[in-house]
Amino acid sequence: MGEDIKGKFKKFNKEFKDYCASKKSPAILLAVSKTKPLSQIVDLFEEGQKTFGENYAQELRDKDRENLNTTAKNLVWHFIGQIQKNKIKYIVGPTALIHTVDTYEKAVLINSLCEQKKIKQSILLQVNISNDKNKAGIKREDTKSLIKKIKTLEKIQLKGLMTIAEFSDNPEKSRPFYKNLRLLATELKEEFLCSPELSMGMSGDYRVAIDEGATIVRIGSKIFGERKKTL
Repeated sequence: MGEDIKGKFKKFNKEFKDYCASKKSPAILLAVSKTKPLSQIVDLFEEGQKTFGENYAQELRDKDRENLNTTAKNLVWHFIGQIQKNKIKYIVGPTALIHTVDTYEKAVLINSLCEQKKIKQSILLQVNISNDKNKAGIKREDTKSLIKKIKTLEKIQLKGLMTIAEFSDNPEKSRPFYKNLRLLATELKEEFLCSPELSMGMSGDYRVAIDEGATIVRIGSKIFGERKKTL
């Protein structure tokens, strides 16, 4: 199994890097490792993949603890799942970047935990750029006002924006959403201390996301294969 995962990763990683090079894109590959055992994560770390995305707070906490004594202890966790307020405590600290903040209330809770732990936490704002009723995220038109409020929180470092496009078998259907997020980031650039990160794109539409300016691309099935919904 380990060799199969390593083989999938090597093949896709080359494909990803080649496409980024062709577009002069700085995008990084975030390997989405939810529901996958730590042993597979360690395998990929040994092949050069350093950044992994988890969707479930307790699973991230448990993997982070389990990982303390492995060769991959320097890997970087990102949290890309929906934030449950009673589980924020599991992700603040171990997580280098939280992608899915969409309310001031959640940001305040993160900031409070950071004050207790005497740390700072980097976050992205999740924007529901497609206005899909089934997706989380702040509305496009409310993003600037939320950013201004979050910037008052001393322990929060706001790094950029994240979105999830509507699912489609046709990657081109994602393009207007990713373009719209890039345009929004451009409009709000003065609100960020540096060039904003754009977390967008997954296995089915990653090329389109890179075309439209993604800096972080979330890839699961292209590396790990299709996964069973166990959680």
